[in-house]
Amino acid sequence: MKTEKLTEKALRWLFTKYLTLLEKTVKINWHEENEYGESQIFGFWHEDSFFMNLVLERLADKTTPVDVIVTADTRGNYIEHMIKRCGGNALRVPDGYKAFGALKNIVRDSYEKAHSIAVALDGPLGPRHEPKKLAFYLSEHAEEAFVGISLSYSSCIRLTRRWDKYVIPLPFTTVDVAVKDYGIVQKKAIPNLPVNADAASEEIYVAQTI
Repeated sequence: MKTEKLTEKALRWLFTKYLTLLEKTVKINWHEENEYGESQIFGFWHEDSFFMNLVLERLADKTTPVDVIVTADTRGNYIEHMIKRCGGNALRVPDGYKAFGALKNIVRDSYEKAHSIAVALDGPLGPRHEPKKLAFYLSEHAEEAFVGISLSYSSCIRLTRRWDKYVIPLPFTTVDVAVKDYGIVQKKAIPNLPVNADAASEEIYVAQTI
């Protein structure tokens, strides 16, 4: 148990230091089709989870406080630490059917306080780029707009043996961040979502020129 705690502490330190390095060296290009200020449901792909900490940190200055849905198991401990480091709040939700009660509380709270919620669309365990209904359930029942966030990287390490092909951006890389407002989305009418910022920014450009 002591060894596990030391390992967890070391990993938290490593992740935090690397986030700080990225924050100082990475250039972000924003492509936005969204009006901030109201509570919203942010959705992103699980592979982008690491850099999303810095994206949500920037969005915190534009919108209401952002709560991020995180798995309740031990994997969520590292994630929660990074989210808090970037000024967010983690909502620990069990996997599977046990999540129902927690989600009811999240929807109830959305009526009582102004805050936005962020969720990995294909998390926690995939399949990759197949969105679950969670974000759209929240959008529908809380009557809040769903906002899709897609990322592209000029240079990164991709963990190809993981189901999500998890991305670790390299220092001094350029990250394109596309933010698109889909309005209130019902869980039975999930839109086609771009898998990266390159595809999303093309959609945004076309929409803005019509």
